[in-house]
Amino acid sequence: MSIKTSKKTNLNVKIDTDLKNEADLVFKDMDLTLSSAITMFLKRSVDDCELPFHPRVTSELDQALDEIKSGNIESFDSVKDWEEDLREYVQD
Repeated sequence: MSIKTSKKTNLNVKIDTDLKNEADLVFKDMDLTLSSAITMFLKRSVDDCELPFHPRVTSELDQALDEIKSGNIESFDSVKDWEEDLREYVQD
């Protein structure tokens, strides 16, 4: 019986230190190393010929929708109150 071993190579990537530290903690909670998580990402990308997630850009609209979903919205008793608040906002 012969065991096939794959050749390994180093991958050097420059990323934000805080991001790396946060990622280390997240993957540690999943019992993964950063290296194994990146390897999983690369294997899935190669297998599927696409990213294993859909990239998203958080626009102001996305942020506003998230605030609405979380209940973090400002309400007004009347249209007049809303108009006054809007005027103050525009003047600032």
